[in-house]
Amino acid sequence: MKPYYLLDTNIISELMKATPNKNVVEKAAEYESLCAIPSTTWNELLFGVQRMAEGKKKSLIFEDLIDDIQTSFPIIHYDNHAAWIHADIRARLADEGTPIDFQDTQIASIAISNNMVLVTRNTKHFEPIQKISPLMIENWFD
Repeated sequence: MKPYYLLDTNIISELMKATPNKNVVEKAAEYESLCAIPSTTWNELLFGVQRMAEGKKKSLIFEDLIDDIQTSFPIIHYDNHAAWIHADIRARLADEGTPIDFQDTQIASIAISNNMVLVTRNTKHFEPIQKISPLMIENWFD
């Protein structure tokens, strides 16, 4: 079955916490086979671990990323179709004087190009994109 939910970085980070939000855990378990992560999120997660001080905590988080996250969720790549959508979104928002973080617009473009629902806690970050595109968003913290 094709993934339907695209998980933002804050959702994956929440799932990796010692005591994660109950709603996020329940939704992730219920829809696990329908979830994926964008390559941008995968990059953000790996970058975050790389910046950590060497030690046991860094090793454990890295192991969790590789053993749990990477094996549980397919990674949806930023491709040519997403790049076209991304460029359009960025240009339209810039014309409106509403610049948005590059990674957020890239994640949104991956969701749109694959007709997926973006799952994020940071819904306000994506509101300007929703106003000019067919981006669908859910907040599993609610």
